[in-house]
Amino acid sequence: MPATSALPAKSPRFVGIDLGKRGQVNHAAVLNCLRAGVRRGPQLRVASQLRLVSWLSCVFLAGACVAGTTGDDADRSMKQYELAIGLQSEGNLPGAFKTLYTALELDPNNVKAHLLLANLFLLNRDDDPQHHDREAEAHFRKVIELQAGEHKIEEDLAAEAHNGLGVLFIHEGRPQAALDDLNAAVGDLFYRDAYMAWGNLGWAYLEMSNYPKAIDALSRAVRLRRDFCVGHYRLAKAFVATKDFAKADQAATSALESDPRCGSFQDAWLLRGEARMNLGNRDDARSDFERCVELQPKSDAGKSCGRYLEVTY
Repeated sequence: MPATSALPAKSPRFVGIDLGKRGQVNHAAVLNCLRAGVRRGPQLRVASQLRLVSWLSCVFLAGACVAGTTGDDADRSMKQYELAIGLQSEGNLPGAFKTLYTALELDPNNVKAHLLLANLFLLNRDDDPQHHDREAEAHFRKVIELQAGEHKIEEDLAAEAHNGLGVLFIHEGRPQAALDDLNAAVGDLFYRDAYMAWGNLGWAYLEMSNYPKAIDALSRAVRLRRDFCVGHYRLAKAFVATKDFAKADQAATSALESDPRCGSFQDAWLLRGEARMNLGNRDDARSDFERCVELQPKSDAGKSCGRYLEVTY
């Protein structure tokens, strides 16, 4: 999972998503950064793109009621879906949106297209939060509806949609509303990425200041996936909140060392430095703050680390 961008202290965001090989969605890779709530990279903020997406939404809604879908239409729909994967991986977001809507015009029951479209709206929600959140929720719910009916596909994607809804509600500032969907995701015995759902359930409890439940859920997440650096980081935050600084130090260390790609996780350096300060390990804390500043001095985390260095040393 990409870890080149630091997580902001209060409101984690997204990095770009890896859609795997062209023509084949690796859903674990798609949702890894999404569900972990990691900061996304530079966004396309062009008004014409938003108008395009809004127009396509209207077109799709107007044509959603169809007499039926032929086998040829279903095949063509999947080809459009696969094309959208390639376009998104190339950074052509408007093209990805357009081809996904074409896929759904051909086959309104294309579960994978609904799920990918929901993820793209969620990943790019900052461009137009009100519209994108509404569209993401609608398509996540459509996945759940289809997977419960006659159009269910063998690869059950309902748990992924529940998890996506949970993340959406957390980003909307409604962690309480996320609990039902996240519990549905962790309760699915066949969900291969259950560690993500446990991590997000812990994130929801963390946002609610319910630290015992946050610690329980996040501990489950990192037991299921030892290299889940964002899970370790949020577990460290919960331990700091409960003033268990020794465990916070351990969890923050795991956030930085569980995966080689997590070594530039700036907020984890800040958090571990704070835990070590509270433990009286001033020299180790100083090293953490210095590394934090080296990564990106002008970010929120970098500025916080710089202030610690100025005031304390």
